[in-house]
Amino acid sequence: KYNEVLSKARCRIFYKYENRNGTYITDEFAEKLLKTLPYAPVKGIYEGEDYTDHGAERDEGRIYGIVPESPNIAWESHTDEDGVTRTYACADVLIFTALYKEANDIVGKSQSMELYGPSLKYHEAIVHNKRYIVFDEGCFLGLQVLGNDVEPCFEGASFYTLQNTIQKIFDLIKDYGG
Repeated sequence: KYNEVLSKARCRIFYKYENRNGTYITDEFAEKLLKTLPYAPVKGIYEGEDYTDHGAERDEGRIYGIVPESPNIAWESHTDEDGVTRTYACADVLIFTALYKEANDIVGKSQSMELYGPSLKYHEAIVHNKRYIVFDEGCFLGLQVLGNDVEPCFEGASFYTLQNTIQKIFDLIKDYGG
């Protein structure tokens, strides 16, 4: 809990360089992009018992939280489920857990960053013998909560807390008979 109506969590947002959707994030673009993160909304479309995806027009769903003015941005290492350790841009988020019951389900969910289309400038380039879209300019539109059946572009992108991370470790130990 952050206070009576908000909960504080962290969000693992993206990593630099090539990623599996065919885009490439340079060091320079990553730093520019992170400057636009404060006040970005935490968005989601909740249907039935789970969150869904981005929606057709990117304007569906609710705002379930916000990135604070001082988001405590840090580059943190995370070992993804594929066994690869990647360094993610991570930041604090505030979630409206008293306002929406389903907001309490956000921690542990995958995340997909949404960039504001009209702000994007990019070029194509060959990097490591592969063609990529390399971003030059852009800003955040939001951080989208994804449902259990939706795979994020950045493998380990998700909402988390220290308590959530410790629980996962305990669950793994328990699964291995510890």
